[in-house]
Amino acid sequence: MRLMRKSKDIEKVLALVPNIFGYSGDTVNERQLLKSLCKGRRCLVISLLGITKLLKLKRYLNELYEEGWPRDALLIPMPTLLLHDFFVLMTSILVTPILWVLDGLMHFDLIYIRHSPLALGPLSVRSLSRKACVKLPAIVEDEVMKGKRVVSLIHALTDRFALAKARTVCVPTPVLLKKIAARRGLLPRRVAITPPGINEQKIRAVKGTHTSNTSENKGGYTIGFLGSLAWWQGADVLVKAVAKLKGMLDKPVTLLIVGDGPERRKIEELCRQLGVSCCITGFVRHEEALRYLMGFDVLIVPRIRTSTTESNVPIKVIEAWALGVPVITTKHEVYEYMGLKDGEDIIYCDPDPNDLANKILAVLKNEGLRKRLSERGSLLAKSFYYDDIALRLLEALREPYNGLRATGLD
Repeated sequence: MRLMRKSKDIEKVLALVPNIFGYSGDTVNERQLLKSLCKGRRCLVISLLGITKLLKLKRYLNELYEEGWPRDALLIPMPTLLLHDFFVLMTSILVTPILWVLDGLMHFDLIYIRHSPLALGPLSVRSLSRKACVKLPAIVEDEVMKGKRVVSLIHALTDRFALAKARTVCVPTPVLLKKIAARRGLLPRRVAITPPGINEQKIRAVKGTHTSNTSENKGGYTIGFLGSLAWWQGADVLVKAVAKLKGMLDKPVTLLIVGDGPERRKIEELCRQLGVSCCITGFVRHEEALRYLMGFDVLIVPRIRTSTTESNVPIKVIEAWALGVPVITTKHEVYEYMGLKDGEDIIYCDPDPNDLANKILAVLKNEGLRKRLSERGSLLAKSFYYDDIALRLLEALREPYNGLRATGLD
C-alpha cells in the first residue's frame, strides 16, 4: 500500500462536495475552506448543482472568481435532479468510475469529500478510499424533522462506512467526534479537526469600508439574527424575546434577520401577532451578510439543543467575534470545552424568551460589557482563519491517529 505523502508534498487534490454555489452557511464554509486548501496546489473540485440553480450558474461562477477562487483550481459543476440525500447517494455511485479514471490519470495525493452519502461510492474502491478524507459535519438525523426516517437511515449507514473505510475523517470539533463515535459505535483511523472559519481578507475589507452604525447614530437598536430559518435555530424564541423589550429601552428596537428558510412564514406571522418590527433580507451574498452583521448591536444565536448544536461553533459566531459584535447564545457543550467565560467572551442564555430578553437588556444597557465582549471576540477569532485550518488539515494527514485519544475526550 502506497503511503500518503507528507503534507508539504500534497500537490494534487480532488474534492467532491454537495454544493459550493449559494449563500447558506455550510456552502460558504466549504467554499472558503477549499479556496485555502487549493492555494498553491493543483485542484479539481467537483460540486453538485441542483437543476433549479443551473440558470444561475454563470452568476455563481462570476461571484466565485470575484471572491478570489484560485485560478489553478478547476471547478466542475455536476448537475443533479435534487440535492436530497437519496439523489446524492445515487450520484456518489455513478460518479465513482469517473473519479477512478481521473485518479489513474492524475494520481491525486488527497481526495476530500464532504458528507458520508457522497463518499459511499469512492470509499468502495480501495485505491480511492486510501486517499480519502471524509468530512462529517453533523449527526444529521438529529436535525431532520420527524417522519424522514429514510434520511436518518442513509446517514447512519454511510457514516459508519466512512468511519470504517476512510483514511481520515474530518469533524468540526472534538466534541462532535466523541458524539459521532458513540452514536455509530466506531472510531476512525485518523481525524482532522476542521472547524468553520473566517477569511481574514474579507473581514479586513468589511471593517475598512464600514461606517459607524451603532445605536447612537442609528437612533435605535438593531438586534440581529443571521442564518437559515430552520426549526432548531430558535428564531421564534428570539421574536418572543424582542416582543418583551417594548418600553424597556430608551430607543426603538428592530429585529433584522439576514437569511431565509422553511420557517420564514411562521416567523413573519409571529412578528405580526406580537407587533415586532422585523426585516427579513432573504439569502444574500456572503460579503453583504458580513456588512449587515457589522451593523448589529448584538447577534443572537438561540439554538435548540441537539447533538449537532451542542458540538459545533456556528460560522456566524466566529464572524461576529472577528467583527467585534457581541454574541448572545444558548450555552452549548462546545463552548464549555473551549473554556469560554460568560460575560467576558460571550453571553449565555437559555432558549427561553424571558431569559433571552433579560440577556439582551443586559448587553444593550451596559456599554462596558459590549466593549469587553467586542475586544475578547477579536482575540478569539484569530484561531479560526481558513488558511490555518487548511494547514492543520494537511498536517493531520501526516500523523497516525488512534480514535479519541488525541482529543482528550476519551
